[in-house]
Amino acid sequence: ALESIPSFASSLLLLKSHRLSPGWLQVDEPTLSRLPSSTRASEVICSTNVSHYELQVEIGRGFDNLTSVHLARHTPTGTLVTIKITNLENCTEERLKALQKAVILSHFFRHPNITTYWTCFTVGSWLWVISPFMAYGSASQLLRTYFPEGMSETLIRSILFGAVRGLNYLHQNGCIHRIYMDIM
Repeated sequence: ALESIPSFASSLLLLKSHRLSPGWLQVDEPTLSRLPSSTRASEVICSTNVSHYELQVEIGRGFDNLTSVHLARHTPTGTLVTIKITNLENCTEERLKALQKAVILSHFFRHPNITTYWTCFTVGSWLWVISPFMAYGSASQLLRTYFPEGMSETLIRSILFGAVRGLNYLHQNGCIHRIYMDIM
């Protein structure tokens, strides 16, 4: 039901309804019903005003290179954030469905080993997803930047333990994460 979906979804539906089949916003109800109530984004940063974010630098690409990932500053608070920006017009119907499901589900997940988002909104045909900034990045970025000769077994064990805890949480809530390479 639309009432259980984050507010940006209705604007996405209007934007892309001509390309998508009815019900594309719906996620299997059993999955959502098992998830804990989410913390309201307003408890952290919920500004959907694009002028409240100052893009600093592109720090990566994702979602089959359709998304640019930026370090940014939330100007009212000075908080560093990560902004994932996707031009929805460049997405195929299949990729739109995958993106929609990923964003909706990640809104409901609350676990220390899973990065969630604080808010998301559309600017024209662009989807902006605001997340906390993770200063050290992924395990592969850590390896390249800080451990070019390799990580110790203790550090590897710590990283994998966190990743497995996050995956276990997803599995307990009926979600199968098929892109394991994203955690590394």
